[in-house]
Amino acid sequence: MRGIPGFIPRRLITLAVLAGVFLSPELASAQQSKKAELKEHYVFDFVRVFYTKEGTGAVSPIDVNQNGVSDQVENVAKQVWAAHQLFCRALEFPDPFESDRFQGVNCIQVSIRDRKEMGGLNGIAYSSAQRARKIPEGSPKDRCIVMAISSQLDPTKNVTPTHETFHLVQYGATQFKNTWFLEGMARWAEHGTGKEGIGEIKYSPKGPWPQIPAHLAQLAKMKSESEHVLWNPIAAGTDRDGSLSTQMLGKKLASLTYADGTPVLRDRFLQGGKVMRDIIVELGKMDDVAFKDLKLEKWTEENRRALENNPYIYKAIMDALRNQGVKVGDYEIPAELKR
Repeated sequence: MRGIPGFIPRRLITLAVLAGVFLSPELASAQQSKKAELKEHYVFDFVRVFYTKEGTGAVSPIDVNQNGVSDQVENVAKQVWAAHQLFCRALEFPDPFESDRFQGVNCIQVSIRDRKEMGGLNGIAYSSAQRARKIPEGSPKDRCIVMAISSQLDPTKNVTPTHETFHLVQYGATQFKNTWFLEGMARWAEHGTGKEGIGEIKYSPKGPWPQIPAHLAQLAKMKSESEHVLWNPIAAGTDRDGSLSTQMLGKKLASLTYADGTPVLRDRFLQGGKVMRDIIVELGKMDDVAFKDLKLEKWTEENRRALENNPYIYKAIMDALRNQGVKVGDYEIPAELKR
């Protein structure tokens, strides 16, 4: 299959670019009213959580294990830590701490805020590194990657911290930020700390790969729902087992529990870890190809989300599938993009 008619319809490019601007978490955050001051903090290894006990966005006071820290705060920190360890240590995804894009970063900084301060979202991950907030346990030279989590969220029942942590992995590995890639793949990643297995599958794991032109035209318009028609089928089709053994995870991650004693990795099952890692690696190479072909001067929020990226992202996926031994037909970047 050579080029996919409709995969990058020209009449939608301008609208998509504008949508990328207005939906950018960084810009949306900047438009919010003055946020509550987060005077409290909690440190779990390289994860630093900032929160407030009073007023808007106050965390739950429940402290079942009586260690003097809100269980909600402790559980957010543990889930973020576990997600990073699962993907970047056990499954060997590119570590954002080692990324050229995030040079000097040594911690993840999490703000727990009222959902209204976050535009009604449960979580936001930011794609720029910054100087870490000063804390007694830290150093003035510390740099961090950043996310915000809703104070209305219970991490023992909600895997948003895993979702946002995986976004940090994506941001560190590739410049592409098209939503069908970012959100769909992050929804797949949620199953790493979830308990429902791989989730819903709406496309045959056997393919055909590449998908037919009509499917690809729809894929480019998707957000998190792409999980069911692309990412979960790929995961199921390349990994029948999916079990996460203690040997793979390491004892600390395998035995990690929330404050109430329940395991952070709730079902020790995630299909597709190897192929998803390979896709992320391929995307880290493919964005260089796109940068050259599209004659970009620099990566901006607009061109990171542009429709012209879609064939490059999909080709990286097909190349990774082919490397896994999956039967994949021809898929090439449309010639008109190689200008």
